[in-house]
Amino acid sequence: MIPDPYRWLEDDDSPHCLRWLDEQTELLEASAVSLSLRGFFGDVVAELTAAGSVMSPVTSTPVVRGPRRFFLRRRSGQELPILMMAAGSGPDRVLLDPAAIDPCGLTTLDAWHPSWSGRLVAAQLSRAGNERPELRVLDVDTGDPVGRPVHPGRQTPVAWLPDDSGYYYVHDSGSEGLGQVRVHRLDDQTTPDAVVFQTPLRQLAVTVSGDKRWLVISAMAGGQAGNRIYLADLADGNSRAPRLLKVYDGTVDGSQALLKVGPRNLMYAITTRDAPAGRVCLVDPDRPTRDAWRTVVTLPPRHVLTGCTALVEPRRGQLCFLVSSSGSGEPRLVLYDVHGRPLYDVPTPGSGPGTLTNLTSAPGDSGQAWFLYTDFMTPAAVYRFDLADRRVHRDDTGDAPSPAGPAATVHRVSYPADDGTRIPIYLIVPAGITDGPRPTILSAYGGFGVSAAAAYSPSVLAWVKAGGIYAIAGIRGGGEYGSQWHAAGRGPNKSKAFSDFAAAARWLHSNGLTTPRQLAIRGASHSGLTVAVALTRDPHLYAAAVCSSPLTDMIRYPRLGAGALWTAEFGDPSNTEDRNVLLRYSPYHNVRPGTAFPAVLLTSPRRDARVGAGHARKLTAALQHATSSTNPILLRTEDHVGHGPRAASRLINMDADALAFCAAHTGLTAPGTAEKLNDRTGHEHGPNRGM
Repeated sequence: MIPDPYRWLEDDDSPHCLRWLDEQTELLEASAVSLSLRGFFGDVVAELTAAGSVMSPVTSTPVVRGPRRFFLRRRSGQELPILMMAAGSGPDRVLLDPAAIDPCGLTTLDAWHPSWSGRLVAAQLSRAGNERPELRVLDVDTGDPVGRPVHPGRQTPVAWLPDDSGYYYVHDSGSEGLGQVRVHRLDDQTTPDAVVFQTPLRQLAVTVSGDKRWLVISAMAGGQAGNRIYLADLADGNSRAPRLLKVYDGTVDGSQALLKVGPRNLMYAITTRDAPAGRVCLVDPDRPTRDAWRTVVTLPPRHVLTGCTALVEPRRGQLCFLVSSSGSGEPRLVLYDVHGRPLYDVPTPGSGPGTLTNLTSAPGDSGQAWFLYTDFMTPAAVYRFDLADRRVHRDDTGDAPSPAGPAATVHRVSYPADDGTRIPIYLIVPAGITDGPRPTILSAYGGFGVSAAAAYSPSVLAWVKAGGIYAIAGIRGGGEYGSQWHAAGRGPNKSKAFSDFAAAARWLHSNGLTTPRQLAIRGASHSGLTVAVALTRDPHLYAAAVCSSPLTDMIRYPRLGAGALWTAEFGDPSNTEDRNVLLRYSPYHNVRPGTAFPAVLLTSPRRDARVGAGHARKLTAALQHATSSTNPILLRTEDHVGHGPRAASRLINMDADALAFCAAHTGLTAPGTAEKLNDRTGHEHGPNRGM
C-alpha cells in the first residue's frame, strides 16, 4: 500500500478541504509583508505585458477567407484579446469581445474558426477556466447566432464542410474513454450529431483541406506518442459518412506525421519517421499510404523542422514549399521547389536566438505566407512573406508592440549533464553585470517535446530589470533537437530530464553566476513538475521555488484532471514497472521528514480541469508537515480561473507575486544594473544584444 495521507485534499468541495484552503490563504496574506518588491514587479510586468505575452497576446497571424481577414487584437488596457475582421481595405471591425459578453472578465475566447466563405465564424467560449467550452456559430455581417450551440466536452478543432452548411468537431466522451469526430449541421436543430469516426486514441485533430476536398483525421493516445492518420475524399458528397482510409500509423514506432493539402491538390506530409528532426514528403493522392510517400526536404544537422506551407509563385505559377526550422535556437526560413531543391533563404527578423511560429498561408494559389516572430527582447509580431517581391513585411493586425524592456544580453551556451550530454541553456542577464554571483531564476520545461523557446516574457525581463539573471535550460524531454531529444526524457527516461535540471543548477553555481542561497527555480504545469522534483530531490541546491499548477502525485495523476491522456509521456501507474519508475521521482512521495526545504510558493486555481488542483494542495501539506527549516511553504489559490488563458491583470498579479517571492528569498533587494558578465561560459554563439 502506497501512503497517501492527504488524498482528502483532492476533493475541491469537501468542507475539510475548504477550511484548509482558508488557512492557507491566511498564511499567504501574513507573509505578504516580506515581499518588498511586490509593487515594483507589479508595475514593471504590467508595462511589459502591454506589448504582449504568450498567455496574453496582442495580435495573431490572420486567417484569410476571400477578401476577409480574421485575427486577434488586445490593446493596452484590455484584459482579453478580441476577435476582429477586416474586409479588403476597409476598417477593422470587432466580431467578438469576451468582455462585452462577460464584464467580469471570466469568459475567455478559447478558439475561433471562420468558414470557407468568411460569412460565418465558429467561436469556442468557456467560463472561469473550466475548459469545457460552448461552441457557437455567428453570422459575421449581423453578429446573430446561427443554429444551436454545441458542447464538445473540451476545446476542439473545427473543420468546416465545403459548403459552410456545418462542421466537423471532436467530442470528448469522458468516462467512455473514446474520442469521436462528429459532424454538426447548422440547419438541423434536433437530430443528434452523427459520429463519423471514433477511437480509444482520444487526442484527435480534424481538418478539411483548403481546396475543400479532403478530410484528414489524426489520432494519438496523448503525451506526444505516435499518431495515426486517416484520409477521406469528400468529392463524393458524403460528408456524414466519409470513407476513411488509414494512411499512416506511427503508434508502432512512436513517430508522428501531419498530412496537408496545398494549392492544386498538392498533398504532402511532415513526419518524424526515420527523421527525428522532421522531413517533408510528397504524397500521391491516388496512393496516399505511407509506403508511397517520397521524401523531398531534409534538414541540415542540428536543425529541427518547425513548419511548412505550400505556395504558388505568382509569375511562373511554380509550386513551392516554405519551410521553417530551428538550429541552435535560431529560426530559419527556406523556400524549396516541390522536388526539394532549395531556391533561396528567406530573411527572418532579428538576429541570434529567436522563435518563428504559426507559419500559414491562405487557401488557393497564394503567394503569401504569415508567421509570428519573437525573441527574448522583442514582443511577438506578425510578418508576411510575399513571393512576388521575395521580401518579408511587418504585417501586424493590431497595435504595433513597442518594446519597453531593460538593456540586457542574451547568451545561448551549453553545460554537461551527468552522462556528459551537452544541454543548451539561455542566460538573460542585465547589460554590463559583474563576475560576481547574482540572484538567479532557473526554469525548464522538459516534457511533451516542447522546446525552451527564445520568446518575449514580461516576467523574465522584469527580473532582469531588477538586476537578476534568468536561466532557461533546454533539458531532455523537450523538443530542442527533435523527437530523439524528447524520447530521451520521456516515460522510463523521464528522470533524465530532472537530472539535467539539477545539473544546470550545479553548473550555474560552479561558474560563479549564482549560489545556492541566491538561486530560485520556477515552473508551471509540466515545468511545475520539474520544479517539484528538484525541490524534493535536491533541496540544498535552491533558496526558493515557485511551482504553479504542477503534477506532484505521479501515482494518482491519471485520476486527476486530464491526466489519463498523458500516460504515453509519463507511464501508467497501474503497470508495475511504470509505477516503480514513477515512485522514484514523484514529488509527493519523495518528501522526506526532517528535510530543510527551501522557501516554496505553490500556486493553483481552486479548480484545474487539466492538471487537477489536488496536486498542488497535497504537496503543500506534505512539505509543511515535513520541513525542518523556517522557510515558508505557501499556497496561492485563485478562484474563477483554470489552467490556461485568463485576464491580463490576473497574469500580472501572478507574476508579481512569484517574482517578489523569489526576490525576497534570494537577496534581490532593489532594482538596478550591475557591471559586466565575463565570457567564460562556453558559448555556442556570441551575445545577442537586445534593444
